[in-house]
Amino acid sequence: MLGDGTNIDDWREGAVEGALRAEAFYGGGFDALLCEIRRNHPECAVLVVDVDVLQALRFLKGKASGFRSLISGSTERREDGERYPRPYVGWWAVEWKGRTVEVALPPRRYYSDDLICISGGRALLEGFVEALSSFSERPLGRCLRYTEGWESAPELDAEIGRVTWEDVVLPPETLEGIRDSVEGFFAGRDAFASLSFAWRRGILLVGPPGTGKTMVCKAVAAGMPDLPLLYVRDLRERREKEAIESIFERARALAPCLLVFEDIDGFVNQHNRSVFLNEVDGFRSNEGLLIIASSNHPGRIDEALLKRPSRFDRVFHIGLPAPAERREYCRRLLSRTSLAGRLSPSLDCEALAGQVAGKTDGFTPAYLKEVFVSAALCRAQAGAAILDEEFADAALSQVDELRAHLRRVKDPDSLAEMRSGEAVPGFR
Repeated sequence: MLGDGTNIDDWREGAVEGALRAEAFYGGGFDALLCEIRRNHPECAVLVVDVDVLQALRFLKGKASGFRSLISGSTERREDGERYPRPYVGWWAVEWKGRTVEVALPPRRYYSDDLICISGGRALLEGFVEALSSFSERPLGRCLRYTEGWESAPELDAEIGRVTWEDVVLPPETLEGIRDSVEGFFAGRDAFASLSFAWRRGILLVGPPGTGKTMVCKAVAAGMPDLPLLYVRDLRERREKEAIESIFERARALAPCLLVFEDIDGFVNQHNRSVFLNEVDGFRSNEGLLIIASSNHPGRIDEALLKRPSRFDRVFHIGLPAPAERREYCRRLLSRTSLAGRLSPSLDCEALAGQVAGKTDGFTPAYLKEVFVSAALCRAQAGAAILDEEFADAALSQVDELRAHLRRVKDPDSLAEMRSGEAVPGFR
């Protein structure tokens, strides 16, 4: 009996096999498994909960006792880019407050984390599911990414770990303003309370593509290593309104935290505008939320977001780098990247950084990086093991090619008129 101890028998194995067949034939694996559970345990309480399976397993193994599998073998599914394989089906049992609770993972053709929880007592099962859900709200590391639902993003966590404020090249007043806004927000909770202000802030980063807005977001996250980072790239669902509500609901559950929206001009539209505005500063409490959004096209941002301080209190323009910033960025590229180990001792890196900076007015940091990457590839393809003066000449040549490319992309018609055999300069 589930109340006193789990009696492991063959019916669970048969139920899982039947569910797999049902899923293969008509996508009914969940219903088939649930039907077998009700047939074999009609006296038990059953609750279905949607949580991250990997987090649920961590909870079962670490927060409950007596974790064990009730079916033989293991069946896992690894999606592209996933660091950890996920069980495709599973059936486990744990002891929770002196009673046995079973947790079954039914097969689902499409991505789903619905778990079926079973126990002899309704009240006990509700408490178990509440604790499981609360634990599973957390990311596996510190980062969650929203792509048609929340998922842990350990690779994003690792990427952030390689960035510091020292890697950001901006005018000193801009960099200081961003850091003060972020660090002052989290350090000033008591000040907000003493003034009876809601402890929430919004920061908007605007500027052309490739100027470092994403790098700033990474530096913000790296500077707050104890806070969860929730990253939203875009919305792909038909039910955009429900998705926005889900995004803010998870952020509130994890607050204090960082909630980052990339390319917000394409995120908020006429269909979801009212829901987004209400979630940002409506009746719901957003205590502890620091929202950071970026945009390549500030002219497309809804005025209700851009011009009302309670939504985005500070707006920072991350523009094209001035000569001093270009020189510093080039110097760092030559001294801190993989290029540094292959540079000839005779190469004057400071002089090269100054030369490139002087010729690259209008270049973004992304284009500055392309100058040196293309030059290094050019020399590597020529068989050079050491990057010497010929590398410097190649870098200056790449500046000219990239500038020609910039002129062409500013006039798209000229790209269409290119004759056969003409390469698009600057990209190898």
